[in-house]
Amino acid sequence: MKIKVIIADDHAVVRTGLQLILAGTSDIDIVDEATTGNELLKKLKSNTEIDVVILDIHMPGKDVIDTLTEFRTHYPNLPVLIFTMYDENQYFIRLFKNGAWGYISKESDHNEIIEAIRTVHNGKKYYSKTQADLIANNLFDKSERLLHEKLTDREFQILCMISEGVRNSQIAKRLNISKNTISNHRNNILKKMDLENNVEIAHYAVKHNLTPD
Repeated sequence: MKIKVIIADDHAVVRTGLQLILAGTSDIDIVDEATTGNELLKKLKSNTEIDVVILDIHMPGKDVIDTLTEFRTHYPNLPVLIFTMYDENQYFIRLFKNGAWGYISKESDHNEIIEAIRTVHNGKKYYSKTQADLIANNLFDKSERLLHEKLTDREFQILCMISEGVRNSQIAKRLNISKNTISNHRNNILKKMDLENNVEIAHYAVKHNLTPD
C-alpha cells in the first residue's frame, strides 16, 4: 500500500515541486493539500487515511507550534514532517519537543526528502547529524543555551510575532488571548532575555534567524 501524504504549504510552487518529486516513487502518493494550519486540521477531520503530514514551518494563520499542539491532542500517532526553506535549527528542539517527527530543509535533495517521509511513516524520528547534536546538547549541556531557548512556547511565539512588527492587538487576536496577557508575556520576554524594548527583540530575532524572510 502507498504512503498517503498531505502537504501543508502556502506556496503553490513548493506543493507542485513535491508533487513532481514524489510522482517518481512507487510507494508514496500525495492525496491532498492545504495552505494554512487551520485548513490542514479541517481536511484531516474528513480524511482519516492520511499516513504522513508535511508541514511548512511558516504559514498564515495558526502558527506551527499551535498546529503541532492540536496534532498531539487529536492525532498523537500521525507523523508530522516539518518542511523549512532554510536551515532553521534554532526552531528544531522546540518543534521536536512539541511533537514533530522529522525536520528537513526544502533545499534537501530528492532522495533525502523521500527517505524522510519513509522514515517517519515507519514510526521513527528523522533528523540530520547536526540536529542530533542539538538534541544531545539540549539534554546534557544547559550552559550554552541561547537566550530565546529559555522562553516558554507561548513567549517564543510572541517574540517571533513582535519581531515581525505584529501589533499586540493582532497578536492577541491570532492567539485568542487578551492584550493584557500579551503585555505580561512581553515583559517576561524582556526580563528573561535582558532586552529593553521591541527594537532589541527584533534585532535579536534577525541575528538568530527567528523570522522568515
